[in-house]
Amino acid sequence: MTKVITIINHKGGTGKTTTTINLGKALQLKNYRVLLIDFDPQANLSQSLGQFQPESSIYASIIENKPLHIISIAENFSLIPAELNLAEAESKLLTHPEGYYRLKSVLDPTRESYDFILIDCPPSLALLTFNACFASTHVLIPVQSQFLATQGLHTIIDLLKTVQTGFINPNLRLLGLFLTMTERTVLSQSIAESLGKEYGKKLLNTVIRKNIALAECPAVGQDIFTYAPHSNGATDYQKLAEEVLTRLELDSK
Repeated sequence: MTKVITIINHKGGTGKTTTTINLGKALQLKNYRVLLIDFDPQANLSQSLGQFQPESSIYASIIENKPLHIISIAENFSLIPAELNLAEAESKLLTHPEGYYRLKSVLDPTRESYDFILIDCPPSLALLTFNACFASTHVLIPVQSQFLATQGLHTIIDLLKTVQTGFINPNLRLLGLFLTMTERTVLSQSIAESLGKEYGKKLLNTVIRKNIALAECPAVGQDIFTYAPHSNGATDYQKLAEEVLTRLELDSK
């Protein structure tokens, strides 16, 4: 069964796009078929993979009923890009009869062609993020290793509970939270301990260390495994992929 993982946080700069690319690539390197979806009007995921002016985008599919434009980045590693016009989608989806389910509807016919579909969401909890959650099996939350970045996590958890109830998407599961941009500081350690106490097993063991190579990758349109395969960033995202696979296996039992 295809796993559709939405990567969300309503705070910007937490590593959503970096995670979508590099977790996706780590899974592809383990011989899984992976599709990335750029669902953020800023289109940073698309641009980070060298797609600045795609022929079509996810907007054309959910609003204009056009076929999904799937770009092959590498073997078994594909992208549905976004453009800035996606910013107009939320107002149009409000009056669409499938407004909350539009992404699910357009994805369903191609879903089984992939083992994993990863969705990069905008830094908000508005209609686009709801669409992503309705289309997903799991949610993954990157949390920047800073005090203010940990505030408001309850809002995301409440959103997931809303989606899970009322027969909207009762099978949606929280895959976990994990820390990004961590450093060897007392603050980073304190935040990790605080989140561990509050969220228990929902906090993943893997942390993504602050790594200059991860920041450099988008400039050359590459993932961390292509750009710097021996970096801390590559090591950390490989570990994240392994922990995600373990959790999914346990979740299915």
